Amino acid sequence: MLNEPQKEAVEHLDSHLLVLAGAGSGKTRVLTCKVARLVESGASEPWRILAVTFTNKAAGEMSVRVKALLGERAARIRMGTFHSICAWILRREAGRGGWPENYSIYDADDSRALVRRLLKSSPLAGRCTPSSAQAWISRCKNALTGPEQALEGAATPFEKGLAELFASYDASLRVNGAFDFDDLLTVSLYLLRQNSDILARYSSMFRWILVDEYQDTNLAQKELLLALTGPGTLVCAVGDDDQSIYGWRGARVRNILEFGEDFPGARIIRLEQNYRSTAPILRSASSLVSHNEGRHGKTLWTDSDGGEEVGLRALASPEAESAWILEQASEIRHSTGTPYRNMAVLYRTNAQSRELESAALSAGIPYQIVGSIRFYEREEIKDLIAWLRVMVNPMDRMSLERVLNKPPRGIGDRSRESFFAMCDRSGSDVFSVLQMTERMEGISSKASESLRALGAVVPAISREAAKGAPVAEMVDRVLAELGLLEMYSGPDPEDEARMQNLEEFRRTAYDFDLASPGAGLAGFLARISLMTSVDEYDEAADRICFMTLHCAKGLEFDTVFVAGVEEGLLPFVRPGEQMPSDLEEERRLLYVGMTRARRRLILTYCLHRQRPGSHLYGPSRFLAETSGGSAAAPGRPVAGPEEGTAVYRRGNVVHHPRYGLGIVVAASRRGSEWQLTIDFGLDEPKILLTGYVPIPVVKEKGSPGETFG
Repeated sequence: MLNEPQKEAVEHLDSHLLVLAGAGSGKTRVLTCKVARLVESGASEPWRILAVTFTNKAAGEMSVRVKALLGERAARIRMGTFHSICAWILRREAGRGGWPENYSIYDADDSRALVRRLLKSSPLAGRCTPSSAQAWISRCKNALTGPEQALEGAATPFEKGLAELFASYDASLRVNGAFDFDDLLTVSLYLLRQNSDILARYSSMFRWILVDEYQDTNLAQKELLLALTGPGTLVCAVGDDDQSIYGWRGARVRNILEFGEDFPGARIIRLEQNYRSTAPILRSASSLVSHNEGRHGKTLWTDSDGGEEVGLRALASPEAESAWILEQASEIRHSTGTPYRNMAVLYRTNAQSRELESAALSAGIPYQIVGSIRFYEREEIKDLIAWLRVMVNPMDRMSLERVLNKPPRGIGDRSRESFFAMCDRSGSDVFSVLQMTERMEGISSKASESLRALGAVVPAISREAAKGAPVAEMVDRVLAELGLLEMYSGPDPEDEARMQNLEEFRRTAYDFDLASPGAGLAGFLARISLMTSVDEYDEAADRICFMTLHCAKGLEFDTVFVAGVEEGLLPFVRPGEQMPSDLEEERRLLYVGMTRARRRLILTYCLHRQRPGSHLYGPSRFLAETSGGSAAAPGRPVAGPEEGTAVYRRGNVVHHPRYGLGIVVAASRRGSEWQLTIDFGLDEPKILLTGYVPIPVVKEKGSPGETFG
């Protein structure tokens, strides 16, 4: 059953459409029902519909829902992420740009490794980390700036060095027959723009393009959408400008704010009824985000009455904060029956998980961390993937270099360099050189023997892969014939864990063969290369979930703790900064975290937290913008009582209009006034009289759930 705005969005077929879908307002239902409506009404054939999501998880959920509505007709609808759609285009068109059809896709770890190697011979060696250089290159690509443009715009020798590194990086990718994630977008766009026949083919292919999470698109994604939108194509974008939180990786909230300019004649429909959270949670979150100016504006509401007020808790330290959160989680589980899998602790930075992990281990509470070391980033899995990449793309030297001596075969650095130099001199592919029978110049006899042994195995497996052999079979051959299973067959407990991971990978390959018969090894590698950490989140496991606020996007839980709501941490201030570069995005980030909660939301902060390079601490300014009453009363503290005849005592949380939230350290009467010593998290406590400005008590010491550690 659709509500009226949802029904309007589903049935609108006459123009471009922007659906402003507030948190928990049923946007996935609207998208899937709209796809079904397009097919059932005859407005579009299934194969002329393109549905674009931002995660594989979202694409999978949409596919299941659409199939439930349309049956087998759903199989002809093209669905996927921007990156997977572009990967599909490049498989078909890469040859036009001189790239191999079976190109490799380098993930962030691969890209960083390549940058690290290039930095060693760069003037920037020692002056720049691989991560920062990689991030700079990624920002350039997302802004559609190539190496030549970056070099022209370089204002300092350092920027010139980065631009030259960018050029070397791109050249190395081409030599390896590889694309990084950003290339999937930018190279696809380049092919569309530079080849009129390719542009004509794809811009006329789709009658409707539906885009989820449009607020998270970057410049390249917007330009791709515009390129694919031909004269007869209509676009339906669904998103929420209040949940745009990926500016640091190129996302532009202005894309959704300017949708009407990019797609003239577009209609805007707002979805404001929330089906997820209680009224107190919605009031607090709406009050917070109403302080942003760069937004379309919407007011979330719910039919459900009641619900717990938003909790606020001040703790002495991160250790005390983590212990208290885990204690509360245990209490909630035992008193309400809420399983741990329906609870989450969200935080601004990955570093905050350390104390939470320690507290969970001490308390014996099962947990999982989303966004830490991903399954596909484990060493043994990366090694296996590298060998599989070589099987489908012999040009991928970087992958071959990684595993040429894994397991150890006596092929040292010098022999490896000589081997690739021989490949360059001969002009032959690596497989041909591996199969040479004579002694290789500059390579030890042991290494030569090992390389010839590889030459007897690797090309044969590659030929089978090219014939479309089942992926599970290819994985088993690589594991057995290249010695990876033997490498981890020892008694070491770590080896046992690695073997379990390899077995899990084998199951993944087997499941892929069942789900995508005939897709082959190239298709499998493309699929896993586009996986994200959120895709690996196990919803079924009864474990409390620890994750950053960024990772929590798109998820929901009965109980949510947001830890570390402190000045300098949320909003996040980097060392040397006085203020975050985008305060509004930081506010949206907290809004996203708050709206993950269905029934119970608790915000916590520490009075003292050591952060190198930062002098800011204490309660976040955002807490004063969060209201326990109506969203029309901005500035009232979260869950706070109305100001009245206050009786102050040590431990009270109070709110000052200038200094924000603080804790009363000492309180004494001065006639009709109170003299208060308050810790606002500044250099030293402030001594204030209540007669000058109102200082309402937000929470009294001893209030249920609000005592202080």
